[in-house]
Amino acid sequence: MRQEKIEYWHNPVLPNIELSSANVEKFAFERHIHLDYHIGIVTSGCQQYLHNGKQYHLAPGFMSTLNPDEVHNGENITLGGYQSHVMALPVDYVNDISREMNQAETFFNAPLIHNPTLSRAFLHLHTLLTTEQDGSAQLHIETTMIAFITELFMHHSGIPIQQHISTKQLSTQQLSYIKTLFHDEPGQSFQLDDLAQQLDLSKFQFLRQFKQSMGMTPHAYLKRVRLEYAKKALIKGGNISDVAYQVGFFDQSHFNKAFKCAFLITPSHFQRRVL
Repeated sequence: MRQEKIEYWHNPVLPNIELSSANVEKFAFERHIHLDYHIGIVTSGCQQYLHNGKQYHLAPGFMSTLNPDEVHNGENITLGGYQSHVMALPVDYVNDISREMNQAETFFNAPLIHNPTLSRAFLHLHTLLTTEQDGSAQLHIETTMIAFITELFMHHSGIPIQQHISTKQLSTQQLSYIKTLFHDEPGQSFQLDDLAQQLDLSKFQFLRQFKQSMGMTPHAYLKRVRLEYAKKALIKGGNISDVAYQVGFFDQSHFNKAFKCAFLITPSHFQRRVL
């Protein structure tokens, strides 16, 4: 018999955000409300739910977006059940986003979004937050989280897009300063708050403007810098585990995975080819 269950997590980097995954067929959520904003997807099957008197079907490629205190339910409508992944955002966290966007209030303007790209981004984020990471993951987690949340609220909330204007800008000199930090100390564990404060920017402003300037997030840029320096060290005959640690990977399995993802070859195979 199928075991029906819901699992819950909190990630220490974002301890106030609740994460859950459900795998159910017979179980049904009765009508209820939440204290937080809820975002959810299904990766298999389909969930039906009632919201403000209207039925919605949450299937792969769609995303449910529920504001606090909105009454809804949820039940399976497919043979074999459904698997869902949910994130609960505290009101205080969303209010911080509102202030960054110069808005008095932020809210979702529809209970269902059809956006496969955003759904995949959410699944990537949910997996990241529910998978054990090494000590260097904080910048990755924070940048991935903020990039997703700001994109979601910019295009699927009651906020007019044209009002997303920052009064502070990331200058060329500031951008060069951050890049130099990354190149000089690739093994350091950077935090988004610390980097932003050094530039007198909020972490939202810093993330958006760095990505706008470079075409990638600070974490993605730093990760590539680390891998590039790792290649040079491997060419010189460096020990693989030592190289991984020196450039900021505190777990060799993460280093191997990132290296192969970037260069389509493992560090050990690469080193054998170039030595």
